[in-house]
Amino acid sequence: MKVLAVSLKGQEYFFRASTAHKVSERSAKKIMDALNKARYGLKENEVWHIHDVDIYDNAYAYASYQEFKIYKGNIRERR
Repeated sequence: MKVLAVSLKGQEYFFRASTAHKVSERSAKKIMDALNKARYGLKENEVWHIHDVDIYDNAYAYASYQEFKIYKGNIRERR
């Protein structure tokens, strides 16, 4: 599953599982760029980054209940 999660800038392989949001593979890059540009929910030295997770990751459980999607050109968040 593709997810967007808050990661440390320069160390994108470290991410907070609780921030994982499910995204479609097709629109993941567009959503990531828009969230980073708006600095949505980010602290200093943090960025949104795309990760691949599977059922054995904690992020998978969080992403099952949270997602970003593009609907009519707008990004929507479901929690």
